[in-house]
Amino acid sequence: MHISTYLSRSLYILLCVAVPLYLGIRGSDSSFGTDFLFSSLSERAKALHVALTSPLAAHSAPNHEAPFQASVEPENPVRAPGEGRGKRYPSVLAGLAHCINSFEQYPFLAEQVLQRKYARYSKQTPAQMAISKKLGYPAHFEKARGGIEANAQFSEKIAQIAREKYDIGPLSLNDNEDAEFGVIDSAFSLLSRDWSTQGAKERQAVFPPILSALGQHFGGTGGGSKVLVPGSGMGRLASDLADIGYNVTANELDYGSILAYHLLTSHTSSLHQHTFQPFVTKWTHQADPSSRYSAITVPDHWPNKTVKLVEGDFLEMFPSDGEFDAVVTLFFIDISKSVIDFLSNIHRLLKPGGIWINLGPLKWGTHTALQLSAEEVLQLADLLGFDVDHTSRKSIDSLYVEQPETLLKFTYGECLLFPCEE
Repeated sequence: MHISTYLSRSLYILLCVAVPLYLGIRGSDSSFGTDFLFSSLSERAKALHVALTSPLAAHSAPNHEAPFQASVEPENPVRAPGEGRGKRYPSVLAGLAHCINSFEQYPFLAEQVLQRKYARYSKQTPAQMAISKKLGYPAHFEKARGGIEANAQFSEKIAQIAREKYDIGPLSLNDNEDAEFGVIDSAFSLLSRDWSTQGAKERQAVFPPILSALGQHFGGTGGGSKVLVPGSGMGRLASDLADIGYNVTANELDYGSILAYHLLTSHTSSLHQHTFQPFVTKWTHQADPSSRYSAITVPDHWPNKTVKLVEGDFLEMFPSDGEFDAVVTLFFIDISKSVIDFLSNIHRLLKPGGIWINLGPLKWGTHTALQLSAEEVLQLADLLGFDVDHTSRKSIDSLYVEQPETLLKFTYGECLLFPCEE
């Protein structure tokens, strides 16, 4: 059965059966719960109306002469991430489709997070509910919904720009199973770290040591030296390097970061133009609940448009040997499946006399073949032909995507900076 029919009938059942049943059980002491539920259903109804009246809906309108006819699968499909689940998208990279869909589905994904919080809240006894109301706790749900609405506008803008840039057009990607809240949550956090005044403290901890090491190697000026920044994320380090004269190539595989970066570089006309609330669904570890609704504006600095962005796998996108004067890796080498492959590729890409500068913790994932200590990474660099400058090795403490006024701070201690010459 067509998705619109299914949604319409589901909403009808929810309104006509579930709501009266809920009210009968909860009684008169659930006025906020009723308001919240109807508000949520209203948002769902609005979204359904948009979906059914949009060009995408017209494109996929049901055939009333054959309402049970199965949809035709496109030829040569590409499956979105997740084995055996989700729908198929013709001529769209799986990772790209997954990320665009996630940005477009953000209101539903965020609402699911909020509904889970409300479900736990609503299970309290009447006495507990009364105390909760005296604390003003119910107001957080409405405040969060306001933040989600603002974030939805921002995430939709990112998705629209992506559709235009990659020439996707009206292709329907609205399969909720292929949308992931973590894609947007991570993108918002990284945007805050790289392109807002909120992230300035974190950038000041890790950028200057890298710039200093490069300056010492190249005699104080960029002078057009070619620098590669793999795992560039939202691109702030690459942009800052270009600002001081380096010829910078950024490389990124994650489309969540890539799509947000395109918004900043191609669809931004003023500083602090874009506003979002990255912490609106994060309610733990807080000294003051107002930090949940902190509004972040980006960008706080103009992205340098001379940076060349190469989208794709670091191990596959650079076939030429000896292409760069420097490779800078910041919070990068520990995401590899094989650190040997990463370091070997870095060595291959450097010109004779080039320099590799690394800074970051060794937070190896379970997917990596070798979970090396810092000493072992340096030994590996020696084995691969690098000349490790042990005298320039430094340890730096760095916070990471810190929420304002949080009681829990993720501090990466002993982030190692070590320059290595080819």
